[in-house]
Amino acid sequence: MDCIATSVLNAVSLSKEEFDREREWSELLPDMLHLVSTRLPDLCDFVRFRVVCKNWHSEAPVSDPPPQLPWLLTRSAAFDNHLQFYSLSHEKFQTLSVTESQGKELMGPSQKYIFASNQACSSLMLINPLTSEEVPLPSIDVDWCFPISTSLNCDGYVAICGGKTESKIQMLGLCHPGEDKWVTIRKALEGCLMIYSKGLYFIYSPETGTTEAIDVTSGVVITAIPPPPTKLNCLVESCGELLGISWDRRSFINQDPDCKIYRLDYEEKFGKWVQISSIGDQILFIDGGQGFSIRARGSIELERNCIFYLGSHELIKFYGVTTTYYLAKFDIETKSWEKKSLPSMEKPGWFLPNHDQ
Repeated sequence: MDCIATSVLNAVSLSKEEFDREREWSELLPDMLHLVSTRLPDLCDFVRFRVVCKNWHSEAPVSDPPPQLPWLLTRSAAFDNHLQFYSLSHEKFQTLSVTESQGKELMGPSQKYIFASNQACSSLMLINPLTSEEVPLPSIDVDWCFPISTSLNCDGYVAICGGKTESKIQMLGLCHPGEDKWVTIRKALEGCLMIYSKGLYFIYSPETGTTEAIDVTSGVVITAIPPPPTKLNCLVESCGELLGISWDRRSFINQDPDCKIYRLDYEEKFGKWVQISSIGDQILFIDGGQGFSIRARGSIELERNCIFYLGSHELIKFYGVTTTYYLAKFDIETKSWEKKSLPSMEKPGWFLPNHDQ
């Protein structure tokens, strides 16, 4: 409660003694409660704020959390219904019981909704862990799948990639929640980076360096975009623009700050990758070949023009392979990496409770 109390006092510009003489904490006016909730620096404080009393709960809706860094989502045990959220600001875990996640694999990175699948991929859905809302998705005939857009895309669609275990051909699927089937196309995609944006799939091939823009309904390749100067490691959408991120994986070992950012300048039948030196007030969060961006404002303003990368190391020990995770932050202006270890987690991934950032 110390952080919450500090935010309250800062918002009303009173000392604690002056505030205590003025009124009871539970009697704060609704406008003041909302102002305080938007100034909390971390989601953990926001969650605690909401459970203080009914008045505070009603004036801090989960649809309007304060500006914040995303949490890292993991489980307390494999496939149980307890999810753990790791706060980068507090460096602590917050545990929530989410019955809807029982027995499902959770995949991200995620904004507001987590993509969830049972082991047979016969049951697909989106889950909001803070509200327990479920958004059912149509079934699809695959043995495995993962999302290639972060939860609900800006135009309301969900895009996935899936396939059969023994097949070299994968399936790209697109649907709007509430529809009864996926719009699918089939293509060899092994090793490729994929993203859905504005009615097109963009498929980057590390082998050739080209990026194909593919119509989602016909599967027709509209154009093949020439390779960028360096190999891409990630595709991410930021403020309606498609960015390609390129780095030397050795930079996480020898601290060589070799990271480049390209923007796709795309018009129908034409396109090229253009290197940029800044992403302005945006922050990128990368996990594998995917990610998302948010605008830096409020308590996270200092993190603007930065990239947060969730990485892993595999250690071979006598009893098997152990995976540890780390967080690397790249400051685009100073071209410098900052790396730190993370506590033990089970397949962590980025989670942001509200995608309207």
